[in-house]
Amino acid sequence: MSCDLNALSNIDTGDPDQLNALADQCTSVIFSPTLWAWAIGLTVVGAIGGAWIGKRKNTVSRDAILGAALGPIGWIISIFLPAPKPPRTCSACKRVVGLTDAHCKHCGAKLTTK
Repeated sequence: MSCDLNALSNIDTGDPDQLNALADQCTSVIFSPTLWAWAIGLTVVGAIGGAWIGKRKNTVSRDAILGAALGPIGWIISIFLPAPKPPRTCSACKRVVGLTDAHCKHCGAKLTTK
């Protein structure tokens, strides 16, 4: 017996042995070491490809996650996603400030708009 829709449609629901045989066949497919090796391997390849794309934009972790989760589709999404803007810094104390702040919250200096 194979684990497919044809076997499911032709199964006798009153025969517990037949139901158990189909369940055993389907779970053996799910727990196949070969299937898991391929799934893990493709996930790693997807993550490496995404990280390589993200390296150019300084978004390695974001693009690695997209590549691992979606594979080549995640790579395409990564290519078209914009790179994040660099953080705004205070010209007086060189610390990171908010994008809309008028004064530095650390030293109180007036911030200039770029």
